[in-house]
Amino acid sequence: MRTPAYPAFGLTLVVNHACNLRCSYCYTGAKFNSAMPVEMGVQAIRRALASVGVGGMLNLGFFGGEPLIEAPRIQEWMQVARHVASAQGKQVHFNLTTNGTITDECARSILMDPDVEVAISCDGAPAQHDKHRRDAQGQGSLARVEKTLRLLVDAGRPFSVVIVVRPDTLNGLCEGLAHLREIGVTRFTLSIDVWTAWTENDLRNLAVNVDAAADLWRSWLPDVSIDWFDTRVAALAGLTSVGASTRCGFGEGEIAVAPSGRLYPCERLVGEDRPGHGLKLPGLVGDAGDFLEMGSPCFGQGTGCASSSGCRCSNYLRTGSTDGEDGLLRALDEAVHRSLERLITANTASHSIAGGNYHE
Repeated sequence: MRTPAYPAFGLTLVVNHACNLRCSYCYTGAKFNSAMPVEMGVQAIRRALASVGVGGMLNLGFFGGEPLIEAPRIQEWMQVARHVASAQGKQVHFNLTTNGTITDECARSILMDPDVEVAISCDGAPAQHDKHRRDAQGQGSLARVEKTLRLLVDAGRPFSVVIVVRPDTLNGLCEGLAHLREIGVTRFTLSIDVWTAWTENDLRNLAVNVDAAADLWRSWLPDVSIDWFDTRVAALAGLTSVGASTRCGFGEGEIAVAPSGRLYPCERLVGEDRPGHGLKLPGLVGDAGDFLEMGSPCFGQGTGCASSSGCRCSNYLRTGSTDGEDGLLRALDEAVHRSLERLITANTASHSIAGGNYHE
C-alpha cells in the first residue's frame, strides 16, 4: 500500500560545511567549503513538497557549518519553496540555526523575515560562551553575537537562543540565562551535549543546576520560555504544537540533505559527509519521486525505534541504538521531572495558605 502524504514534513538543507567559527565542541567535523548547489536544494524542496498533502506544511530548515555564509542561496531556496508550495495548495515555514556573527544585508534580510524561525547559538555569559565558541583566530565571539541579539530585540523580532549545556560550563548555566535575559532574550533552548563524556559527579551537578534553572524559569513566567520545562509541562497537560513537524521523525517525515546530495535521518548525523558514511539513508536527493517511502532506520541492535527521550538521534549518539535511553538522557529527564514536581507542590501549598486552607 502506498504511504500516504504527510500533513507536515521536515526538510533540512545542510547548505555548506564551512563556518567562520571553530567551536571546540562542534560535532559537524572539519570546516571546508562545500556549498550545496542551488539546483540540488531545489530538487530537495520539490521532493519534500511532493511528500506533503494538500493543505499541509513543509518545515524547511537551513543548517551548516554556518548557514548564513550561503545567505543568497537560502533566499533563492525560500523563494522557490514559497512559489511551489503556493501552486500546490500547501504551506511552507522556515527555520534557521546560526552562530549570530553574520549580519550583512542579505543575512539580515533572512533574520528579519517573519516566516523564518531563528535560533541563535549563544552559551550565555562571557566565561561560558567564549570558552568554546571562538573564531578561526582564537578570539571569542560573544561581543558579535550580542550585537545580533540586541538587533533582533530592538526590532521586536521573535527568536530563540540555543545554549549548549556541558559539564565544564554547567555551573554557569543560570548566570548565562540571567545575562541573556538582561539583553532581552525570552526564549531558550537548552541543548545537552551528547557527544561528551558525563561522569556520575557531572550528573549529580546536572540535577542541581536543573533545579536552579527551574527556579529562574518559574520566576520569569509567563514572559520567558525554557524548553526543558515548557515541553514537559505541555506533555503533562496533553498539549501538542499546532502545525508541528514529525520531529523526531529520524527519516520518517524528516530528511536532512548534505551538500553531496546524500540523505540522512537527521542533520546532526551528517558530520563531514564522507563517502561510505554508515548513517546515511539509501539513494540521493536527485532521485525521482518523493520521500514517502524512506522510512525510519533503526541503527544498532534494538528492537524498535521508540524512546521516552523523544529523540532517537540523541539515543543513537549516546548508545549506538535508537530505541534505548542512556544514563545522561535519563538523568536529565528525571531531574526536570523532579524540579517541576517541586515547583508544582510549592505552588499548590502557597495557594492553599493564601486561600485559608492551611492548618497547624
